[in-house]
Amino acid sequence: MQAKKPMIKSDLHIHTLHSDGAMSVGEVMDIAKFKGFDCIAITDHDTVSGVSDAMLYGKEIGLKVVPGIELSAYSVMAVHILGYGIDYNSPALLELLNSLLEQRQVRAMEIVEKLKRFNILIDTETLPKVNVGRSHIAMALKNAGYVSNIQEAFDKYLGENRLAYVPSKRINPIEAVQAIKDSGGMAVIAHPLQLHNTKKLIPLIEGLKKYGLDGLEVYYPTHTQDKTAMFEKIAKDYKLFATGGSDFHGANKNNTINNIGETYCNLPFELRRNLK
Repeated sequence: MQAKKPMIKSDLHIHTLHSDGAMSVGEVMDIAKFKGFDCIAITDHDTVSGVSDAMLYGKEIGLKVVPGIELSAYSVMAVHILGYGIDYNSPALLELLNSLLEQRQVRAMEIVEKLKRFNILIDTETLPKVNVGRSHIAMALKNAGYVSNIQEAFDKYLGENRLAYVPSKRINPIEAVQAIKDSGGMAVIAHPLQLHNTKKLIPLIEGLKKYGLDGLEVYYPTHTQDKTAMFEKIAKDYKLFATGGSDFHGANKNNTINNIGETYCNLPFELRRNLK
């Protein structure tokens, strides 16, 4: 009889202040440790600036850490690719991320200028100096009293085709997978439900497999039991390993700290090599 893999309880999708999360690396790790998790991955958008701190703090508190990232790509729609086990000091990866951060900064200022044309003024000093995104502008709009919550900011001003929308200049999904693979990591399609609902998931998987796609985020807060079973089958059919996580952001996404670990997975065998 084949021995069953031991459970390594893992939340592999967590955001921090280094991108659009509301908490520091230490804060989210303390919560994960308190909730009995064995392993986490910090997967901030288009940056690895929090990974080094996570690796060090993990050793201090006895929490395993898989170095991660979430790359924002775009084809016919937004596609987010999670990277695990990356070399977060890779010069090529850091060069790409610096370029993406510069583009984010330019886009944010263009959004601010659009808002000004409609006499909507926000304090740009409250925005992050690096890795600023629409969620930060949404929070500024809320703090200035223009909207009552983050979702309203997107519905009125920041969402696609809304008053102050500015399209982003993103890499495509192939480039995202290649960047992760070139840095020694493993590439996973994040939160696939919308891709499935628009009938784009299977073509995306089939297209990215030849470039080294490794996994699918099967376990996710918005996945029903039926949808989870469906994604498990898709992952098995296409020989992808299954990951999962809470996609925690904190107050920036109207969540609470209870969302950390709300959805989790057993750390895939393919990622366990990163813990040695």
